[in-house]
Amino acid sequence: MQVQSFSHTGSIRDDNQDHLFVDPDLRLAIIADGHGLAGKRLAEYTAAAVFQRLREIAPVTGGDENLFRLREAFELASQNATPELTNSRCDVAAAWISRGTVAVFATGACRLLSALPEQNWLEQREFAVPAATGTALMLVSEGAAAALSSQQLQPALNGMLAATNVNGFATFEQQTTSVYDGDDCSAILLRLDETDLTAGIPHEIELFEHYNRAYSCKLWLPLSIAAGAGLATLAAARKLKPLLDRIKS
Repeated sequence: MQVQSFSHTGSIRDDNQDHLFVDPDLRLAIIADGHGLAGKRLAEYTAAAVFQRLREIAPVTGGDENLFRLREAFELASQNATPELTNSRCDVAAAWISRGTVAVFATGACRLLSALPEQNWLEQREFAVPAATGTALMLVSEGAAAALSSQQLQPALNGMLAATNVNGFATFEQQTTSVYDGDDCSAILLRLDETDLTAGIPHEIELFEHYNRAYSCKLWLPLSIAAGAGLATLAAARKLKPLLDRIKS
């Protein structure tokens, strides 16, 4: 997974309330866009809580569950926020690549753009599709989303789709911040490669099936022999019991 990102503080406030989080091992990317007095802290908490939840359940989550689990992690983070954070609001745009499935999810003013190989950008709120080499995903905060409505950004957006255009994202960053100078402006661009097709911690059922296939003959054969020997011993003991009783008497 190739990652590029930027985050700029807008002219509305002194601090940047957008929080960008990327974990290459879990293949999780999040833009948490905070709003309100505790917006920055809430954004940081939300991203960390979503990451922690997904890391815990990844070993027991199948690829077809990724979108549900991603949405669930955000909802749990919102429910478990401390009282001093609940007066603020946090929108997110998140992408999780695991076990051959790409799941993306956006709330509020955050936006998600996706482009399958040899296709144009498509804006969606949430979806789950099989991972494919060359797929591009872009997560944007409210500020960057506002800039996307400008026709001036279309050449830069389309330019990023060309894998050979190494400066495409830098051009998009420059034009985005020049078009819009209000709220904090952030974006994360992800490009999937071959390593993403098999990424993810093996599901516990798959682990059981793997070891069952790999070691069934080696494990079950001696166990069967031992069980048979044990049954034979019990049968012999039952036959000998009357004889032993006679000897004792």
